[in-house]
Amino acid sequence: MLHLLLSLDFGTESSQVKNYILVGISAGIITGCLFAIKLYGRDIRVIIPLAIALLIFGNSVNNILKLFAIKDSTKAEKQLEIEMKDERNTLIREKAGSKTNEYMLYLNTVIVFILGFMGAEFWMLCLFGSLILAQGVLSIYLYNYYANRY
Repeated sequence: MLHLLLSLDFGTESSQVKNYILVGISAGIITGCLFAIKLYGRDIRVIIPLAIALLIFGNSVNNILKLFAIKDSTKAEKQLEIEMKDERNTLIREKAGSKTNEYMLYLNTVIVFILGFMGAEFWMLCLFGSLILAQGVLSIYLYNYYANRY
């Protein structure tokens, strides 16, 4: 049932009404759970419905906000398609991704050094080290791929 509630389509008016109803119902359940927590403490029988209500609330609000964010204008869609295919914008996106990757590699290396000096366990250092290795191998592959592409 939860899966059915969370998989509502946000495009039609009837599903939008369902989203508004779900927001109201889940907000009521959340409020009730918060009062129950005040009365009975943090009981698992109160926390689970609270978590489910928060999931439904978040998904319904997300679907409602999607309606306001999506523009059905064909002119806006065409402009977006032109921008996505523009070589200059593609090059800018790829350079930004490259710099982000570089900074993340530096950040992960600093984290490993800090953990090493803090006396962290060996498995944690190996975990971050393997992350750096995987990111480095992927970086080399992608640098070669994009260098040959242009």
